[in-house]
Amino acid sequence: MSYDPRTIAFLAEILFQPVTLQAERVQQIHNSLFSRREIAYQNFQIAQDGIHLSNLVQTPGAVSVATFLPDRIVVREELRSTTVEDFATRLVNLSSLSFQVLGIRSSVAQQFVVRSLVTPRHWASSTELLAHGMLSQGDDALASFGRPLQAMGVRLTFPQAEGHGETFNLRFETWTQDPRSLWIENTGSFASATTTENLPALSNYLYSTYRFLTQKACSFLELFDKK
Repeated sequence: MSYDPRTIAFLAEILFQPVTLQAERVQQIHNSLFSRREIAYQNFQIAQDGIHLSNLVQTPGAVSVATFLPDRIVVREELRSTTVEDFATRLVNLSSLSFQVLGIRSSVAQQFVVRSLVTPRHWASSTELLAHGMLSQGDDALASFGRPLQAMGVRLTFPQAEGHGETFNLRFETWTQDPRSLWIENTGSFASATTTENLPALSNYLYSTYRFLTQKACSFLELFDKK
């Protein structure tokens, strides 16, 4: 059995030693990106929660934004049919330009979030898969609550280990917008510093987080998605 995960969100958070964030320098970054259609942002906004570069979106709930704070850059693409390759290209180019313009020599850590949806093969809903597939006692265990179950989730944490310097936090949850779809999120935390010269390595961290969800998590899910 194989699933076809539908990835609905990517998020990257690149942390560095605090700098003095100057709006005109972020404006320079915005102007440079604007000439490159595949990674451009249409809007520039200064707000209390940071300086934002954003794109207009058509889908309700969709997000396309890069937020600059004194100690981090946060890049988000949600509900926009963005591929992992698209996001990697945007992230590496944005980070490389931003580090150069802002005078940042290296990150101190980075975190990535990937969210995807999969459709169970042998269960009518994601709730049934989690309640009866993963929790083998299903009805008996849940009956003690004395009321119907609407949503549930399972969380798994994988700490650093030999040969694995990252931490993964994996979540399986029901998705209220579509009872048939199972919502999966993987958060990858990478504590190693990334220098300006090695920023293309950010894509490796992203792909590791993505593959852990689309390969490892989905293989785990198959163990319970049976008749």
